[in-house]
This record gives sequence, C-alpha cells and structure tokens, in this order.
Amino acid sequence: MAHSKKALSRYATSDLGGTNQTNFYVYSTNSTAAEVLTAGYFNASRPTLKKSDVIHAVVDKDGTPDILMLLVTAVPATGNVTVAAQTGATAAVEATYPNA
Repeated sequence: MAHSKKALSRYATSDLGGTNQTNFYVYSTNSTAAEVLTAGYFNASRPTLKKSDVIHAVVDKDGTPDILMLLVTAVPATGNVTVAAQTGATAAVEATYPNA
C-alpha cells in the first residue's frame, strides 16, 4: 500500500532554537511494518520530514495491527527518505508501560 501524506499528522515539536527542531508525528496505515520500513516509503512526505523526526505508527490496521516507533534517518534532496524502527530506551519504556 502507498504512503498517505494525509495520514501523517504532527502533534508536537521540540525546539532547541533556530532551525534545530525535532517534530513528532502519528501515522496509521494498512501497510505492513515491512512496507513502512522500506526505503522510499515516506518519499511523498519529503517536504515535511527532517532527519531526526519521530513517527509513531500504527501499521497493518486491516490485518494484525502493530505499533512502530520510527526515527527518520535521512531526507535527501534526491533519493529515498529512510526510517529506522527504534528499540532504544524510549521504546523499551513504552513496551514496559504501554498505558503510561
């Protein structure tokens, strides 16, 4: 399934001053986790996304839903936008305390 720009919604910004910001997004899709993690999946949102932005994604809504925390790893002027699934400290806290 293709990425839907309308389903990507910014809900917060962490501002370190100037242009040093991290944006946080929510995203839901019927695409599988494997599809969402494919390089280029988020290319349609290239004008919106920046390296180090965070996307909380609900994937495979019409199948076996799952939650992914994604870090935007590259947004080149040409080529593919890339993301990586996070399993760091924040993801561990969310897995331990899912209702926190």
